[in-house]
Amino acid sequence: MKNKSKELDVDFIGGQNKPLTKEEQLSISAFIKESKEKRLKSEKRKSKTLNKQLA
Repeated sequence: MKNKSKELDVDFIGGQNKPLTKEEQLSISAFIKESKEKRLKSEKRKSKTLNKQLA
């Protein structure tokens, strides 16, 4: 028997009455940029090792 999960209606981060501050926006942007760089770096490493194995 499955439990029914409630769907959340979330459009943005933070409270509904006040927008994000500039500091919060910058910290979120920095986090996203850093995570993209880490992902791309790990993908490059994986592709290099895969190419070495195929050769």
